[in-house]
Amino acid sequence: MSTPPTGFRRARTPENKQVRAHALIDAARTLALREGVRGVTLNEIAATAGVHASAVRRYFESREEIYLRLAATEWDGWATTVEGELDRAGTLSARDLAAVLARTLADRPLFCDLLAHAPLSLERSVSAESVRAYKLRALDAVESVVAALRRALPELSERDGVDLIAALTSMVGTLWQIANPSQTMALVYAEDPRLAHSAADFLPRLTRLAEALVLGLPAADAHAPDADATDAPDTPGAADAPDGRPARHE
Repeated sequence: MSTPPTGFRRARTPENKQVRAHALIDAARTLALREGVRGVTLNEIAATAGVHASAVRRYFESREEIYLRLAATEWDGWATTVEGELDRAGTLSARDLAAVLARTLADRPLFCDLLAHAPLSLERSVSAESVRAYKLRALDAVESVVAALRRALPELSERDGVDLIAALTSMVGTLWQIANPSQTMALVYAEDPRLAHSAADFLPRLTRLAEALVLGLPAADAHAPDADATDAPDTPGAADAPDGRPARHE
């Protein structure tokens, strides 16, 4: 039978429980930034937070819920940063807008990591209540970013903005994992230069792809039949409501 960490005391008041929950989230963030989300266990989170592993479920359903909460926080933070930068800059060129999007994503390594794990495993391992709360927060963030994009580059339609975020955040989840390989993959790249291109610099590639999207989406609209702007593809963890209905567009 395991024993509580040194100095462990049960949280009994609502305030103390909130403090303990924040400690667990902070521990999960610290570990993920150091080891990557995939490698962090619930026991490690508990030990880092000074909480007995068996007590974690008093605060969260699982390790996956903790990281889904962090993903929602990262959506909020990214949206706030993008909205602030774009509104301060005023009207931008497509190239400058793409650069802002790519840089603000690259500046949030935990967000980049979580964008791969949220739809792949985190959303699939929590309750409907937890995934709904996450998706609604992510959807609010998407709507804020789309509005800011359209103020900065008026030729972008709402559909363009949603598609831009859907494509960009999907690519980020993959490119981040490739650019930050495991020890085994890093060894493979080092031993075989033919494969090393897979681990290309993250930010330059993301910026180039973002620029292609910003330039290409309005051009595609100009050559396509009118389409319902609500027929937008998935944004990882955000573009569809939890029950599968299309995301709201007001």
